[in-house]
Amino acid sequence: MSIVSATTRVLKAEEIGHAPHQAPRLLLPDPRTVFQQRARRLAYLADGHDLATWLLFCHTLSLAQGRLVERVQIEDGEAQASLALTLTKRSWGYWQTLLEELVMATTHHLLIPKGQGLTPEALALVKTLQTWSQAEWQIQAQALLLGEACAHAEALPFLGAALQAEWTLRASQLPAETHAAYQGESAVCPVCGSHPMVSLVHTGDPNHGVRYLVCSLCQSQWQAARAKCTNCDSPKEVVLLGQSAKAAIQGECCEACQSYVKLLSLPREVQLDPCADDLASLGLDVMLEREGYGRAARNLLSVY
Repeated sequence: MSIVSATTRVLKAEEIGHAPHQAPRLLLPDPRTVFQQRARRLAYLADGHDLATWLLFCHTLSLAQGRLVERVQIEDGEAQASLALTLTKRSWGYWQTLLEELVMATTHHLLIPKGQGLTPEALALVKTLQTWSQAEWQIQAQALLLGEACAHAEALPFLGAALQAEWTLRASQLPAETHAAYQGESAVCPVCGSHPMVSLVHTGDPNHGVRYLVCSLCQSQWQAARAKCTNCDSPKEVVLLGQSAKAAIQGECCEACQSYVKLLSLPREVQLDPCADDLASLGLDVMLEREGYGRAARNLLSVY
């Protein structure tokens, strides 16, 4: 896969459709499938990609996330807790278990196909992270939750992976009333309050053509109108910039606040994964920044 070439102005706001009334406004994640799907997509995208080493590293992280959510049991009452951007009493355990999974998978060759574990350098880093005190980890993890600067940039993907696993599992256990309670639109996740990772246009009834923002933390998806900026709420001058008018991944750019969020279109490529394809389209981020736009979303597995 090649890096995206120069951007092309594609669509204006008035050309972008609105969501049908019957589409659900909020979709909670399924942790049993979200990390497995991501891992499969990352392995596929890595083949021949300029960023293959990085994508395979994220593939390994995603596999570990999947095993982590299979091991953890939600405690009584935990499913009812508010998903605030605050570490819980169990967050330290998620962190330790994720690192254990990464070491075991690499040293005992649990990953299939063989050879897709951590590199020796990454494995050494994981073992260093295992020596962190709980107090040191807490400072870094809480900073990442709040979108603040982290003193250890090399630890960001590991911190993000552990936090994602915990919040995704907790979000999946929220009561059904959570769906009905959410009736409006929001620039941040209505489930946990974190920022979006990408926006995703769905395919298939009843969500066909509906645009959802995908949470960078808990993987919930919430409906967002496709004719306005999700960062500053301006309904004007929202345009799509991409490799071509039919590209499945484009940047939805706002002239008012000079920001962008990637728009992934499942009707154009049904195998797209929000996290994996965001990571694999780093070239688009570079080009959009050269056009003068700043990213208004984040990916917790990325250091970009």
